[in-house]
Amino acid sequence: MDANELIDETVSTWGEQRPDLDFGAMRVALGINVVTAQFSEIYGNLIKSLGITLGEFDVLATLRRNGKRGVLTPKEISRVAMISPSGLTNRLTRLENMGHIDRQMDPTDRRSSLVRLTAKGAKTADVAIERLSGEMNAVFQGLNKRDLEAFTRVVEALLGESASRMRRPQLIDSVDTP
Repeated sequence: MDANELIDETVSTWGEQRPDLDFGAMRVALGINVVTAQFSEIYGNLIKSLGITLGEFDVLATLRRNGKRGVLTPKEISRVAMISPSGLTNRLTRLENMGHIDRQMDPTDRRSSLVRLTAKGAKTADVAIERLSGEMNAVFQGLNKRDLEAFTRVVEALLGESASRMRRPQLIDSVDTP
């Protein structure tokens, strides 16, 4: 069963069990989840031969595109790459051991360090982004410019809506169960 059939079956069976609910948005959300998982797998496979994970690529890419000469603090990397500080520490250690980054004490803040992209790290980031960019262009090649622009607007609207919902306090604290 392919992903579309599985989504159709899920929505259909829920519709049978709960005809009082509208599952149109759920169909879209399930599709987004499947596409996200597929893209993550595609990305991971494309960079696997470079000896890095997708999470490690996120760090290299953040340094490559945001670093002043490839140098950022861990706090800056964490914020820009949306990585938790604890998850970042492990990634930085692995990348340093592979020779992709160097870490040194921050002369302006002894509690922090500076993370610098090495030539090897910059080259790895460049090869990875070339592969990923090429693959994503190929994936979206089937959409005409107008459809891609419309899709981009919808994604931006969804990002805004989901971000505002994440900031709201929980409306229901608990669910009464039988």
